[in-house]
Parts: sequence; structure tokens; C-alpha cells
Amino acid sequence: MFKKILVPLDGSPPATAAAKHGIQIAAKFDAEVIFFHVCPNLNFMNEFSIHAAIDYTQLKEEFTLQGEKILANALLKYADTDLTIHKKLVWGYPSEEIIREAKEGGYDLIVTGSRGLSAIKGYLMGSVSNRVTKHAPCPVLVVR
Repeated sequence: MFKKILVPLDGSPPATAAAKHGIQIAAKFDAEVIFFHVCPNLNFMNEFSIHAAIDYTQLKEEFTLQGEKILANALLKYADTDLTIHKKLVWGYPSEEIIREAKEGGYDLIVTGSRGLSAIKGYLMGSVSNRVTKHAPCPVLVVR
């Protein structure tokens, strides 16, 4: 049923719980797991909008290092499984990139964390998991 599972990770406790559930599901179906991290889009920044104390290149490198660390920690945590687990890091808007990856990668399931927004705050602001559940090309499991 599930052969390829996408697990977006951002370092939050709900994302960590989603990774655990994704691994458990993958083990039952002998599925491949891809841990996926989206570094935030910095298109709103340019050389004039960044304060002199912040170097754009350093900021981008820091986001990349942070994302790679999140992915590496997840891979290390599940290194003792017999599953095929890969990692992928991209830049962009999280919900858009998760949906794009799910479509282009032919995933059977997305297992994502919920930020646990209140009903009102979630309605007004929306959330990555909410947008993903509405637009994903495959089933989505949201883990709290």
C-alpha cells in the first residue's frame, strides 16, 4: 500500500513525532522513507533590507547547516533500522515545496507534524500541515 513516504522535518517536537510514526508505518509496509527539510525562502531580503550586522551569505549558510543537522539527527536516530531512508533539503516556502516534492516524487503518503495551532489562530494564519492536507496528491497523516 505505502512504498514511498515523505516525512517533512523542521526540528519541532511534532515533526519528531511524525518521523517516528513515518518509520513505524514504513516498517510495516517495507517502504522507503525520505526525510525532507525546507529552508525558509529568503526572497524578501535584498542587500538594502538586511541590516549591516547580518550578512546574507552567513544567514543562508546558517539555515542550511541547521537543516542539514535536523536531517542528520533524524537519520542517526533511525540508522539501526533495515529501512531505506534518504534525506533531502530544498529552499522555498514549506507547504509549496512539500506538495511539489510529493507530486514530483510519486509519494504514497506524507507524514507531517502539526504545530498545534489553536482553532482561531489556525483559521486566521493557516499552517503548513493544513495547506499540505488540502493540496497534497496523496494521503496525509498529521501527527500531534
